[in-house]
Amino acid sequence: MRRVLTLWLALMACTPALRAQTPADAPAVVDARELIVLTAEAPEELVAAAETLGYAVRAVHPLPDLGDTLVSFEIPEGTTIPEAIAEIEAAVPGVTAGANHVYQVPVAMAGGGRDYAGAMIGWPAKGCRGQVRVGMIDAGVATEHPGLADGRILQRAFTDGAAPESDHGTLVAELLVGPNRLRDATLLSALVVNPALGRGDAAGVTPILRAADWLAAEGVQVVNVSLAGPYNKLMDRALGRAAADGMTFVAAAGNLGPDEPPQYAAAFSFTLAVTAVDREGAVYRNAGRGPHIDIAAPGVDILAAPGGRLRVSSGTSLAAPFVTGVVAADPTLAGLDVSTLRVELARRALDLDEAGPDDTVGVGLLRARPDC
Repeated sequence: MRRVLTLWLALMACTPALRAQTPADAPAVVDARELIVLTAEAPEELVAAAETLGYAVRAVHPLPDLGDTLVSFEIPEGTTIPEAIAEIEAAVPGVTAGANHVYQVPVAMAGGGRDYAGAMIGWPAKGCRGQVRVGMIDAGVATEHPGLADGRILQRAFTDGAAPESDHGTLVAELLVGPNRLRDATLLSALVVNPALGRGDAAGVTPILRAADWLAAEGVQVVNVSLAGPYNKLMDRALGRAAADGMTFVAAAGNLGPDEPPQYAAAFSFTLAVTAVDREGAVYRNAGRGPHIDIAAPGVDILAAPGGRLRVSSGTSLAAPFVTGVVAADPTLAGLDVSTLRVELARRALDLDEAGPDDTVGVGLLRARPDC
């Protein structure tokens, strides 16, 4: 298994030293009074120790296929998040405690263009047969989508309350299993976005980890992730374990621009980080940069028809499904560990600037196998 003033010190404890953060750009959290803890043992010892220290249990979520149990605690009054992390990890060795960070779906910007993406990467005009089970962690697919009715898409929600109004998840699903994409493939859609957070298409750590556990239990091998946010060691532990067990995570690099720090999940070492380029091979102006970028795919002026309505959009979250599709359609790629998969994708990729791998487009443009 691969940004509030009073919380600054707390979140620094959960964020690697990518650059010095200021209170204004500290990562957002779902709730300043919440601590999330992962334990591989039965949770009773953790709960007993925490309650002795004044913590109150909010929720317990077994994650059997990730080998952990997730426990949400309310932090005692007067205790900061960094103090809570240190206190709980000292009291119960082996657990991982952290903040419930917010992860956002990179906004897909409207634009104009034509359908060039498939031809650009060498994707066959009639699509390819999916070789493995495919999952997505996103905003969910619209309930009226025909794929939900005919069983091509299986969906489970990991949040309470209203479904997100955004059609981002439906758009990504179209790029994965829509017409001329992956054939004979079932897509498992994990709906993790929670409108109640008031941050647009955003999700907390808990639904993301519960979603990953569900996908692992369902035998999903390749997972498309559209969420981007700060480093979080709970995510590192849980998703890393899933990757070690054979799950491939393909994640959008994020649309915060070239001067922001790397975004996660894309920046985890066990994840394929995907950036977006236009039809000329130029990188999307809002795409993230950094040494973690693995590969580029079409993501500017992408044509799709979520809900039957033609739409042209741009963003790194629209590039990632092309990589997910190529991996899922190729039996020589599906099932490879991420290090070997990087080597194979690099061997096939088209160098866009003849300068070799770089922090902008990684190894270059994704190329599909034409005989899938």
